Amino acid sequence: MIMKTKLPLLKIDPDFQSLAPPLNATAYEDLELDIVCNGCQEPIKVWREFIIDGHNRYKICHEYDIDFRVEEIELKSKDDAISWICANLLDNRDVTENYRRYLIGRLYYAVRTVGIMNITGTNQYTIEPMERKPHYGKSAAKVGMDYHISHSTVSKYLQYSKAIDRFKVEFPNLANGILYETIKVSQDSIILLAKMDREDIAQILANTADKGRILLQDIEGESYPIEDKSNSLGIKGTVKEMPAFDPDGYVSSLALTIPSWISNMERAEKNSEVKMLSLKARYDLINALENLISTSTAIKRIMEEKD
Repeated sequence: MIMKTKLPLLKIDPDFQSLAPPLNATAYEDLELDIVCNGCQEPIKVWREFIIDGHNRYKICHEYDIDFRVEEIELKSKDDAISWICANLLDNRDVTENYRRYLIGRLYYAVRTVGIMNITGTNQYTIEPMERKPHYGKSAAKVGMDYHISHSTVSKYLQYSKAIDRFKVEFPNLANGILYETIKVSQDSIILLAKMDREDIAQILANTADKGRILLQDIEGESYPIEDKSNSLGIKGTVKEMPAFDPDGYVSSLALTIPSWISNMERAEKNSEVKMLSLKARYDLINALENLISTSTAIKRIMEEKD
């Protein structure tokens, strides 16, 4: 229901507000001029008094004391609101390809969370009643169908969006550079970079600041020297010569380890009574397997890259 009101004070949730890309100065001035001259034509959309669409219109209307309408969107939870915001932005806002990936990842995470919390009902991405268990595959498949990508790509965008959210907090300039494509870095590299310690990420950024791009070799640590901290700790004595760097070391070790993972998974498949497992155990394994699939896919693509 849309109702006209006189400058109500609405609530702003930073999570909701941060999902939308900010308008550049020219676009904001154009919107400001249009509202001042013609009034606010579009209602401010809210969920439980929190703005989910129209933060800029709300700000301008309050600045110039201009009436606006409020439209309440009926949603069950904050995650439902996030999925609504992401879908609305994807449908109605021109964004970069990197920002599009981010929004799809955030949308999928919200939809998946709703599926877990609302195991007795349905949501807008549920194909059929959820039968008291979440079905990540159906949610990913439906989101993928809506945006013409595979369900595995949707899962990868989830990992990508988690990486961006971490960078937004710890390295906001990096996050903005990626989303607005002023920093060139592959999606696989972004996911791998987010798995590193804060100090290591800061070192990589310092060493690539003038390049405008971050390469895989930068993330692997081949492009910057490792600081020797022994003197700062007051350690005396001879320094042992480090063994020669083996470029195949990590990959060879991983290749030897994976068969044992496969063996353990095959054993679990044969010996586990699925109907007797707790929901928590099943959810934990599903989440771990999704992370494994996403990470292994990223590494596989990197290994397949031509020199």
